Amino acid sequence: MTDSDQWTVSYHNLFPTALFVFSLKEHDKLNQQLLALIYRLKQSDPGQTASNVLGWHSKVNLFELSEIQPFKQLVDGAIAQVAQAVGYGNVRIVAANCWANVNPKYASNKIHDHANSLFSGVYYVKTPKDCGNLMFYDPRSARTFYKPNVQGYTAYTADAVAHVAEAGLLLIFPSWLKHGVEPNLSDEDRISISFNYVFA
Repeated sequence: MTDSDQWTVSYHNLFPTALFVFSLKEHDKLNQQLLALIYRLKQSDPGQTASNVLGWHSKVNLFELSEIQPFKQLVDGAIAQVAQAVGYGNVRIVAANCWANVNPKYASNKIHDHANSLFSGVYYVKTPKDCGNLMFYDPRSARTFYKPNVQGYTAYTADAVAHVAEAGLLLIFPSWLKHGVEPNLSDEDRISISFNYVFA
């Protein structure tokens, strides 16, 4: 008699961490407009120091600009869908800040999270080949105390998960989830827009 003859088995994923990925079907025109805006801002803004290494981080007031309102409306709609899906449909959630990132060759972003926010996200404007994956890291520090070596990684054994940057993708995730960006190994800029939302 085998073990499978003795037991019926079920399993449950406790405390799941959701990453929402939206793919904008018609993004070429929007991305060209955002690209022009970001490079114009970069000419007059020396940039901020945050998680960026060798890259440019704009001021965090992009959502206040009239040119970016069509994009903000898209993000507002996506955030509303995410809130509904996770059980925050009755919570008033508003934009906190928004900024652009330009990562030239070899630029990256250190591992970080977004304190005092509920949802964070990134939208990809320009993503040349080999421009650096977005890396998400297991937030459960207790799991690293004792673990065996494994030959194959699964959703249960991996310490980090990579998500390929692709123009037109909008990623939304809980702000406490640690993440970073691998070095850009292409010869072109990797350009994205990041944002935070809070509950009011």
